[in-house]
Amino acid sequence: MGLIKGIPVDWSMEELVDSLDLPSGCGAVMKARRLNRKNIQEGSVSWIPTQSVVLTFRGQILPNRVFSFHTSLPVETYKFPTIQCLNCCRFGHIKSQCRSKPRCYKCSQEHTGDSCDVTKENATCLHCSGRHFTTQKDCPEYLRQIKIKTDMSQDNISYMEASSRYPPVRRSYAEMAKEMFTPPSYTPTPSTQPLSSPNWSYRKTVTHTPRPRADLGKGYDKQAHQSIVAVTPSSLPNGCAFNNPNTTSPSSSSNLLENLVQMVHSIVTTCSDIPLPSHVALLRTQIYQTVNNGSNQLPSMEL
Repeated sequence: MGLIKGIPVDWSMEELVDSLDLPSGCGAVMKARRLNRKNIQEGSVSWIPTQSVVLTFRGQILPNRVFSFHTSLPVETYKFPTIQCLNCCRFGHIKSQCRSKPRCYKCSQEHTGDSCDVTKENATCLHCSGRHFTTQKDCPEYLRQIKIKTDMSQDNISYMEASSRYPPVRRSYAEMAKEMFTPPSYTPTPSTQPLSSPNWSYRKTVTHTPRPRADLGKGYDKQAHQSIVAVTPSSLPNGCAFNNPNTTSPSSSSNLLENLVQMVHSIVTTCSDIPLPSHVALLRTQIYQTVNNGSNQLPSMEL
């Protein structure tokens, strides 16, 4: 919403809206409202119209100026007023529109503030629990409401969106208890002399036997570690095989050939009854004759 000034009092709002020439991008004027000034004379309240008019535009961009009858009218940002109810001490409405129970602006109890005798030094704010009246202008909650109204006017947002930017004013219990329960100051009289603190202690001395410690295990043994990770030297020509003293040479086993011949003979005898192809049967016959006649008569052939 924008605020324009210098509008004659005898103009109606319909005539003003019809005569406006608006720049592009701001939208049409949805509503025009003239501001009134409160006047109190001899106890009676009257409202006098002023030359300031609030314009509500359809668009989101506020123009810098509008034109009426070829006259340039600067447009200012309209700041929402911060209204506080004198009945419930809340914000956003007045006493004649309040539907809540009365709250005292002096002690924050459920009674009207006119019937309360609490002084300003002992007052308790309803919103921040501070030592001041709830209607005081320097209250943190009142300053928060001013910031909310300013953001609503400048950013064109709702009250809920603007209030979420500023956390509510709450005092901790420690801060309130610090003011409510102050320890009494003690000043010793001249006749009383401070007692000197004793040089000994009345606390009973108890001696505990220390717990025996467990024996520590064997630590790092360097010689055992070196014997495990050391490279074993090899005496064989290949340089990678271990030397086995129990290894016997092939010449020492004289019965190896006889055992091998007996094994082949038993295999050939077992397979003699099995029907085989002709070329396989011929090889079996040759092997059988060779085993019976001796290993020196073995013909050269490829299996």
